[in-house]
Amino acid sequence: MRPHLHALPESDVTPSSHGEDLVARLLFQVGEQDRFAFDTLYNLWAPTLLGIAMRMLGQRQEAEEVVQDAFVKIWHRAASYDPGRSQAFVWGFAIVRSLCIDRIRYHSRQKRDRSMQYSFDASPAADIPCDPLILSQDTFFAVRHAMKQLPPDERRCLELAVFLEYTHSEISGHLQTPLGTVKNRLRRALEKLKNILSDHEL
Repeated sequence: MRPHLHALPESDVTPSSHGEDLVARLLFQVGEQDRFAFDTLYNLWAPTLLGIAMRMLGQRQEAEEVVQDAFVKIWHRAASYDPGRSQAFVWGFAIVRSLCIDRIRYHSRQKRDRSMQYSFDASPAADIPCDPLILSQDTFFAVRHAMKQLPPDERRCLELAVFLEYTHSEISGHLQTPLGTVKNRLRRALEKLKNILSDHEL
């Protein structure tokens, strides 16, 4: 089954406003192949997941395809969801994140095949103070909101490092920006993010 993704607007509304217990029950019902529960969950999550995918991929059409694929996986994997390991939306976000990573790395491989001008190292991009997969749902959205307050060039570097796990050199190649500039942007972004989130416990 592949749900059709309608022309949905991006949304920054935190799905937690619908109640974690409600969403967890919906996931349980989806795991039992309840189509009504699936449609309800789709309507709750799709706008926000679409916005996240668009931020990662930069193209609406590709983001819509990712969200469609994500909901197919949600339909088939809902029965395996364990509320003891993560909150429901963070579990759904992880599926979208993984699909986005697959697509961007595929595009990166294509670029490397066309040009060998970039070298890649195995060092981590930055000592990121949080992992989206282990944050509470409220903190996850607080981090997303804080990142939106960063300058665009710094925010993009940090998004690639946090959400896509790019190394310094991969970010440099992807953005076609000098490696030293990437490192400086990440350092400044992390310092600003830490100040913005000073009232949050990560």
